Amino acid sequence: MIDILIEGWMNQTTLRLVGGLVLASLILYLLVVAVAYTFQREMVFPRRFVNALPFAAMVGPDFERVTLETADGERLKGYFKPPSEGAPMIVAFHGNGSVPEPQAVRFGSAPWADAGFGVLSFAYRGYPGSTGTPSEEGLLLDAEAAIAYAQSHAPGSRLVFIGHSLGTGVAVAMSERYPSQALVLEAPFSSLPDVVAATMPFLPGQLVRDTFFSSRRIAGSRADTIVIVHGERDTVVPAFLGRRLFAVAPHGVFMSVEDADHLNLRGMRDPEILDLVINGYPPEPTPQSEPVGSPDPLETGAV
Repeated sequence: MIDILIEGWMNQTTLRLVGGLVLASLILYLLVVAVAYTFQREMVFPRRFVNALPFAAMVGPDFERVTLETADGERLKGYFKPPSEGAPMIVAFHGNGSVPEPQAVRFGSAPWADAGFGVLSFAYRGYPGSTGTPSEEGLLLDAEAAIAYAQSHAPGSRLVFIGHSLGTGVAVAMSERYPSQALVLEAPFSSLPDVVAATMPFLPGQLVRDTFFSSRRIAGSRADTIVIVHGERDTVVPAFLGRRLFAVAPHGVFMSVEDADHLNLRGMRDPEILDLVINGYPPEPTPQSEPVGSPDPLETGAV
């Protein structure tokens, strides 16, 4: 009888302990979700951790320092280099942890400069040198202001939208609204909820406020040429998200870069990209025109 009582007491104690651990784990999880939800825009737009000072001297005298004024009254720092007569005009959209200077230098140099391309690179609202607070709606207003400036200062040039990482979400949205010679996307994603599901599956992606649903917008792209470039070693935005976006694009070329990650991808394929932007798609399909790689883990349930 005593053995039965002791065993029952131990079972109750174990149940209470397990129940307490489950409850504590649930409370901790809800706390993590609450913190992530509250500070999500600090994670999506980490502009407070971006230091623009090391890049301030990068941009040469062939660029004009400009200020873009948005429809809702924000003032954005930008760098403008006019194109040669009849050459295209690049509007560049940087990533969430970046600044406009590296893009200005990149697209203001060979091989782009040799082909006469102009470039406008600017800092989103809230980023160093620009006023305001970032959000998806706000960044699209910023892009509208940049396009208006490019059109007014290079009226004879066709537009080329180039974005990296978060900037691809902005570029795709503008490609849906404006005709362009090309849309170039480096390390793009299908949507920010998909990025959360792929990289932080413990968080509910449905709570993301700024969704940047590029997979819905790209179907309406008005670009003559679409180029998607993704590094196979990218752990920030996994390459299968670029393939997912490519799968719903109306047309395009997918470039898989085997030895590239999220950051060193930028510029690695510029000669090939430039050729596509200028000459359009090759007459015959190439291996780069099909996305290769492992199956989509979000669809197979691997994530």
